Amino acid sequence: MRTAIVLAAVTVALTAAPAAAKVNKADVAIQKQAVLRKTDLPAGWKSSPAQPVSPSDPSCARLKLLTDPATATSSPVFWKSDVVQANNSVVVLASAKQAMGWLAPYREPDAIACLEAEMKDAFAEPRFQGTRVYVTPVDDTPRGADDAVGFEVEITATTTPSAQQPAPTLVIVSDVLVVRVGRALSGFTFSNLADPLPEQGLLIDAVIGRLQDAGI
Repeated sequence: MRTAIVLAAVTVALTAAPAAAKVNKADVAIQKQAVLRKTDLPAGWKSSPAQPVSPSDPSCARLKLLTDPATATSSPVFWKSDVVQANNSVVVLASAKQAMGWLAPYREPDAIACLEAEMKDAFAEPRFQGTRVYVTPVDDTPRGADDAVGFEVEITATTTPSAQQPAPTLVIVSDVLVVRVGRALSGFTFSNLADPLPEQGLLIDAVIGRLQDAGI
């Protein structure tokens, strides 16, 4: 389960923070209410605690973690297998202008390079002998969001062969999305074998709906 949890932490964690955010108790309450929860998922999903991680690539040092517990609320990592998973984080900022500022760096070329580097690092394990990562920007703002930046990440990982079996190759599709609703940002990560996770649209709608209801 290590790779799936690391993968989730890496992909939702990359968000820019040009200035420190002040913690507001009312906003923290909104974050806790809005974040993805187990009741949003169909039966059969399990959960593990989210594990914040720091960017391992030096070029990503200017990016701050959206999963930083000092400013944001993270959902658990929900999973059905090593590669089928979903999670998200929510941070409510002081203004919509500040939220737009945090979102803007996702549109810069550095964001793609950082995602590629972090994904490769997540699969740097003895059981994998080779990993290829392709990151494609996605221009699609979900219904109810004011703005969004997304990426589709295709990971092709070849495991190390053993005496009992040859080296199988896994193709994992990880969809990474950061949406803005008013002065809130929510980062999502969904991973599945070969195709996008079928449940992701409903999960995005659930979180966006709660942020809309909060009137931020």
